[in-house]
Amino acid sequence: MGHMEKAAETYAKTLFPALQTVSPATLLDLQSAMLDATPDCIKVLSRDGTLLMMNQAGCLALNVPRESGFGMPWLSLLPPEVHEEGKKALSKAAEGKRARFQGKSCGPDGFMYWDNILIPLVTAAENDLTILCVSRDITQTTTLRLELEDALERERILTQEMQHRIGNLFSIVNGLVTLSEREAGQTDDAPSATHILKDKLSALARVSSLARHGKGDDPLQTDAMDLHSILQAVLQPYGARCALRGEALKVAKNEVTCFSLIFHELATNSMKYGALSSFDGLVSLDWKQEDSHLRFNWTETGGPPVSAPPHTLGFGSGLLDRLVRSAEGKVKREWLPEGLSVNLWFPNRPE
Repeated sequence: MGHMEKAAETYAKTLFPALQTVSPATLLDLQSAMLDATPDCIKVLSRDGTLLMMNQAGCLALNVPRESGFGMPWLSLLPPEVHEEGKKALSKAAEGKRARFQGKSCGPDGFMYWDNILIPLVTAAENDLTILCVSRDITQTTTLRLELEDALERERILTQEMQHRIGNLFSIVNGLVTLSEREAGQTDDAPSATHILKDKLSALARVSSLARHGKGDDPLQTDAMDLHSILQAVLQPYGARCALRGEALKVAKNEVTCFSLIFHELATNSMKYGALSSFDGLVSLDWKQEDSHLRFNWTETGGPPVSAPPHTLGFGSGLLDRLVRSAEGKVKREWLPEGLSVNLWFPNRPE
């Protein structure tokens, strides 16, 4: 038996001997004083969950005045998200069985977490079932556990993202090698494939610099940046395969990273699966200001035929969705026969 169960047994045996002969509403002053001395929240409930009595710690936790006389449904004092588990525990206790669940309450400093044990007791005087509920504050351990779970989940996502980006890097370089070879073979006076590839890789490095807000000597690194220049830097490795058209707009420096990563991710996915994976494929990107939003249209044509949307979206699409949400935007995809169409909306924050 754990510490919490032992404590509940102690409360039931030593603090409530009167339950065998009298109603909990007529507990002796000494018993009430003993209950008020413990930091655990002690509650006495009827079979249907009506609150009959509660010690001082419980009143403070649930914001119930001692002089209220109680009589209210106990579950109504708890946040809605724990009602279902509370109902299950209450039903089990009403059947004469012990029950346990984890709940929470809203205190002045935020949510508090509780370990709740419900013990059914029978009052001889009224020959009825009464439920003793003991709640112990486990906020500190629960908060630490939740923080640890969040940290582990962030670590898992970061590891996945790193693996995704490493895989993308190989896919991009492989695609750029093929593009460079084709571009070099188009005319006799074209630069060598190696020279073209170096230019494309330099452009990718420029995108990385934009995403990290590197200071250096990059002429694009200013407090407010031209949106066309940002997108041109991101899509420069793909040359004339990407057509840009939109209004002259400035983007705040703290939004450069997000826009750079979003359109870099779209181009990467296109290089792997869409229009940019085909030598004849094209991407058209246009944007305009609409009321309080900035709207982008990413349209792919000439790539592999699209018969139906994929059954599931890959990690890259999930990453794109997270990037869009981080910028408080929205994304809508359409898998048209001629290629993928992506519409994006972001709040407009003019300089």
